Amino acid sequence: MEQPSTNPHMLPLRELGQLLVRHFELKEGLWDVAVEFQLAVGTLGPSPEQVLPGTMVGVSKVGLSRAGKVGPLTIDASQLSSE
Repeated sequence: MEQPSTNPHMLPLRELGQLLVRHFELKEGLWDVAVEFQLAVGTLGPSPEQVLPGTMVGVSKVGLSRAGKVGPLTIDASQLSSE
């Protein structure tokens, strides 16, 4: 069960997927929300004396990808367009 958000401007992934399907005017197919990440590696730390090897992760894009099978967050565009 999904926890309610305390921030009214946050969307659950399923709702974001539905908005993206509508935005791209998709009428058929199964779709999942896709997130593209960027990775960077280097030495990180709070001070020059405390650096360690590390990785930074950033979200670069959010979109849709075709779903190979139905999952808990899959959007069926044909059902959404008939609502």
